Amino acid sequence: MILNFVMVNRMNKRILWKKIKKRGAILPSNARSIMRDAGNLYRINDEGELTDESVGTMPNTYLFNGCTPYYSFSASYPTGSKKDPYVFSYFQFDEDEGCSDEWMGEEIRNPLEWQTENEFLEKIGEKPNE
Repeated sequence: MILNFVMVNRMNKRILWKKIKKRGAILPSNARSIMRDAGNLYRINDEGELTDESVGTMPNTYLFNGCTPYYSFSASYPTGSKKDPYVFSYFQFDEDEGCSDEWMGEEIRNPLEWQTENEFLEKIGEKPNE
């Protein structure tokens, strides 16, 4: 009976992987990630470099019109496999430094529930990626 469950589970992962690949890139919620969390506020020395000396704390910062985010993210692209369909990768851009950061990996347990990049592009009147 356990062997039967394992075989069904593997088959379900293969079917899920096919659906994920067909849908393409998704847009998971990253609103929290573009904001800076509350934490220590550090002194800047005369050369403009950040020091380890704490001068207090700062509150959470939020994104609003006219204020750039700390990070920008690409859509999340499926990079998993038939055995592990939940793996996605996205690119992170550091807005503070004005440079690319790196490709990041994440596991998304419910990828079919997220809006796809193409669905979003259609909503805003842009031509979807092919």
